[in-house]
Amino acid sequence: MSGNAGRHGRRGLRTRTMGSLLSLVIVGMGAACAPHSPEVVEEEHEHPSVVVTQWNDSTELFLEYPHVVAGQATGNWAIHLSSMKDFRPIVEGRLTVRFLPVDGEGQEFTMEAPARDGIFLLDPIIERPGSYEVVLELESPQVRGRHSLDVRVHASVDRIPHEDEAEDGGIVFLKEQQWQIDWAIAGAEVGEVRGSVVVPAEVVPADGALVEVTAPVDGILPVAENRGAPSVGERVRRGQVLAQVDPVASEASVARILGRAEQLQEQVDRLRPLAEAGAVPRRRLLETEHDLEIALAEARAAGFDPRAGVYRLSVTAPMDAVVGERFLVPGQQVDAGTRLFTLLDPGRLWVRGRLPVRHLGELGAGGGAVVLPTGGGTPVETGGLLTAGQLVDQDTRTIPVTYPLSSGAGMAAGQIVQLRIPVGAAQQGLIVPTGAVVDDNGTPVVYVQVGGESFQRRIVRVGPSDGLRTLLLSGVAPGEMVVIRGASLVRMASMAG
Repeated sequence: MSGNAGRHGRRGLRTRTMGSLLSLVIVGMGAACAPHSPEVVEEEHEHPSVVVTQWNDSTELFLEYPHVVAGQATGNWAIHLSSMKDFRPIVEGRLTVRFLPVDGEGQEFTMEAPARDGIFLLDPIIERPGSYEVVLELESPQVRGRHSLDVRVHASVDRIPHEDEAEDGGIVFLKEQQWQIDWAIAGAEVGEVRGSVVVPAEVVPADGALVEVTAPVDGILPVAENRGAPSVGERVRRGQVLAQVDPVASEASVARILGRAEQLQEQVDRLRPLAEAGAVPRRRLLETEHDLEIALAEARAAGFDPRAGVYRLSVTAPMDAVVGERFLVPGQQVDAGTRLFTLLDPGRLWVRGRLPVRHLGELGAGGGAVVLPTGGGTPVETGGLLTAGQLVDQDTRTIPVTYPLSSGAGMAAGQIVQLRIPVGAAQQGLIVPTGAVVDDNGTPVVYVQVGGESFQRRIVRVGPSDGLRTLLLSGVAPGEMVVIRGASLVRMASMAG
């Protein structure tokens, strides 16, 4: 269990208290049996551990330590450190703890590694009583962090103020539990958010991101040359050979293209010496050369060059892409225009939804939306509004709206999603990530982290949400830390008592 030193220390105090009560009972019984021999029993005072929780941009500190007495080893400091980047425990690195007095020389302690994942242990002996600033500095490959707290070093045990151990009455969810699950927290902060409407949508290729590759001429796909053709999902580069086609003679295809080019070449070869000798007009030679260039261009567009004598065509990729579909079968005969591949640029995707026309006037120009994957998953923020149609579908009374997706959205063309579209004016208030709000049998609640391992369930009133952030009207104060991933397990811990 987390913080064994601190919690075991408290359990030890409770054990001693029960022992003291048992002694009082036994002594009282003895006194009843021997009224002429009364004994005086001194009450043992409790000194519960001090608990500190701090957050900064890099690390979370959860610290339990006993009251410090000058010149004495008073017990382990259980220093729990987590990374605020991924909320995982610090598993390697050096922690330096400095006790800095108001005046005079301080003391420094260094731990080269955690005693176990996420926990550094320290049993400091501080020579002089007084007030100290205690600075903890972490240097780790995971993250660097710094924390500071005020600590009082007492001159003797008698000087420690007597305090009853307060029961926080909250939900206990230990660090070891947090570190083992998908966990995240975030601070509630003042901001603004727009309301939104959720509509069905589909991920589609951007214009120009989907290309059909077809056979340029009638031909046969030779088996040996096409065995290594790219498969579905394989990445291809612009200019990469996708397939080989052996043309077959057919009307208006290879025969026409090759025959016309060869005839024009022969005419040019015959007319050139005649034009140079003045036997034919030079204009006739130029016209024939022009016709030859057109025929050669047509041949090159079909995939071969008659001048090179190459009659096997190489079909190449027109862009960097991923093979979305493959229709090529080695050995088959194809007609010109037969589909061989469908290529997709996965970095250029859009999401297109149908917005009820009643919200058209509330649609903010340029604002982004949020994609909600069907069946759960992390919401994805889009870029700004690309287009909003102006022709209303008479059956659904909706208009199409389109938003761009970033290249790292992790979605596929054709995927069915939900699209949360911002509408209306922005509202100012206290904002938390939407994942913090949990539906507890119809009641919206959040779980606030009041300490490293203690949480409170708060019923909240919810305002508008854009899918990523939600406005809270009550229940949470600015700066409080709320659970945004793992809240359902905190809820289960509360139900388990």
